[in-house]
Amino acid sequence: MDPGRVTIGAVVNCLGYGAAAPNYGNFAVDGATDAVEFVYQSPHAVPITRLGFRYTLRTGTPPTYKISLQGVGTTGNPDGTIKGGGSPVSATFTPPADATWDATWQWITLDYPYTPARGEMLSVVIAYESGTIDASNFSTFLVRVTTLTARIGCPYAIENAAGSRMRRPDLPVFGVGAAASATGFPVKTIYLTQIHVNSTPDEQALAFSLPTGFCSTYKVLGIRIGGGTPSTGKTVIVTLYSGTTPLQQITWDADVGSNVGSYSVMPMLFDEATLSVLDAGTTYRIGFAPQETLNYFSMHGLTAGAAADLSAYPLGTAWYLSTRTDSGAWNDDTTTRPLAELILDDITFTAGGGGFPILGGSVVR
Repeated sequence: MDPGRVTIGAVVNCLGYGAAAPNYGNFAVDGATDAVEFVYQSPHAVPITRLGFRYTLRTGTPPTYKISLQGVGTTGNPDGTIKGGGSPVSATFTPPADATWDATWQWITLDYPYTPARGEMLSVVIAYESGTIDASNFSTFLVRVTTLTARIGCPYAIENAAGSRMRRPDLPVFGVGAAASATGFPVKTIYLTQIHVNSTPDEQALAFSLPTGFCSTYKVLGIRIGGGTPSTGKTVIVTLYSGTTPLQQITWDADVGSNVGSYSVMPMLFDEATLSVLDAGTTYRIGFAPQETLNYFSMHGLTAGAAADLSAYPLGTAWYLSTRTDSGAWNDDTTTRPLAELILDDITFTAGGGGFPILGGSVVR
């Protein structure tokens, strides 16, 4: 295997951006035959006890909705049959009569659990159940994160307006799992914080740890992150840290890119002749510190409702956001997953360990 060719930790197979930063794609379930639908393939044969979604906005007095786990028909749409038969894998919920659910992530416990077969095609469906639903009384749900051009074939979101389905290729926002585990893409908010040399914080970082079951030691050749690139003539100090001790460092020039001053995936390679040997199971950070006043550099990410929800993403809860100011102590945000992937070198693999599908990895040629 060519050294330096392995990437690991991508949220989706290939990060990409459109002409704008990631944004929210919402859908109003304001008719009795409307629905929000998510189609995915189960990666595990483990019990499912809850389904999750991001509630965006209540309008008037929302009706009662039903969330259910269904099969998938030959056309790729939900087949309309709730799993479980006489023990239906579903639950009803009524949004509160105030704004406490607005812009929040919600897990709904199912009336009955369901254990899928590995690889089974399933769908999560949110639809009207009872009560008054009209243009003045309804709920709006987050369906997708837009402008991420990493078009993924499955899972995908469907906006069902009275039986007229619009299938969306953007990142679908939904959750499937049990009390301490998750599958899907749980998103409460999008992290888009801009920083510069005089801001608080003035440095953002990806905190990461590789599992000991995957490898024993490795080196980091570089990183690819999604974010907002500074304007021309700007620089960012990129540092690999153990704690607050620098191990590797480069000065990254914002002019080296095809989309200067906009939004893109930014590859950054360290230039040391000898890379540091890192240990699996130990937390390290790669920090990004802009060097100019009003140099608005932003690292983008996805924020979940709870730290445990990051288990849905490659590397799980071991990858999260850190920030600090004036080279002080790191402040960890264990609910936010940066849109980033590492480029690794000289991996000492553990016998029988890990695997790229679990870790979100690929070999780049």
